[in-house]
Amino acid sequence: MNTLSAIRTTNQIVGRIAPGVAAGMARRLLMRPRMNPPRSFESDAYAGAERITFRFGLAGWRWGAPGPIVLALHGWQGRPSQFKHFVKPLVAAGRQVIALEAPAHGRSPGREAHPLLFAEALIEAAGELRGIEAVIGHSMGGAASLIALDRQRFTDKAVIIGAPAAMDRVLGRFADFVGLPESARDTFFDVVDRHVGVAAKDLDMAKVGPRLPVSGLIVHDRDDDMVPFSEGVALSQSWLRAEFLPTAGLGHRLVLADPMVVGRAVRFITGTNG
Repeated sequence: MNTLSAIRTTNQIVGRIAPGVAAGMARRLLMRPRMNPPRSFESDAYAGAERITFRFGLAGWRWGAPGPIVLALHGWQGRPSQFKHFVKPLVAAGRQVIALEAPAHGRSPGREAHPLLFAEALIEAAGELRGIEAVIGHSMGGAASLIALDRQRFTDKAVIIGAPAAMDRVLGRFADFVGLPESARDTFFDVVDRHVGVAAKDLDMAKVGPRLPVSGLIVHDRDDDMVPFSEGVALSQSWLRAEFLPTAGLGHRLVLADPMVVGRAVRFITGTNG
């Protein structure tokens, strides 16, 4: 029996006998990231980069000379190196790229994280930086970018790639993935809501979209196996100031290495048409 099968079997048994115990175990599994190894397209990503640390220990990497800042945040179990292909053209265009290591990822402190902590990390970093021209967020980093911008406008442009629109749907998909029975699902949602301090149903970016005061570029691949394409569609239908760039055949991560996606994002950020 592999690890996932063992987790699902345990949740099915414990979830019926002691829903609270199963919900607590699922919550911890959800919020404790594991470090995944870099993909081949991330090689040499940190060449020429500078390690930086913000006031409260949040870590990141900086590329380029002083100039307008593009702030980037990876997704769950992701890394700054995933933005490798964005760095060279942005630096060539006179931008400085700063990619954060999210809470409980890389050198940043913490053992657990969730979308609100990701968003708070962006707000914390933005408070120490001047001249943020745009933010790029991938997956949970994309959702967190929108949560952060809804709370504090620190830039006028956002590139959101492969991001979920609604956190309650994220929890539902996770509950299915780990095999939580119906008897434990509601308890799981309640446990997560109490731990985060905000109800998952209130972290719905499709509801935030109509009031977002920034321009956006939404990128989502039709073959994304981590965040359904329908999430990008929902976000694009509500965010009135955003363009939607659907792609195909790239999945959840290789979309970050696609030349067309990178070029479109760089043109959106810099305001160029070439």
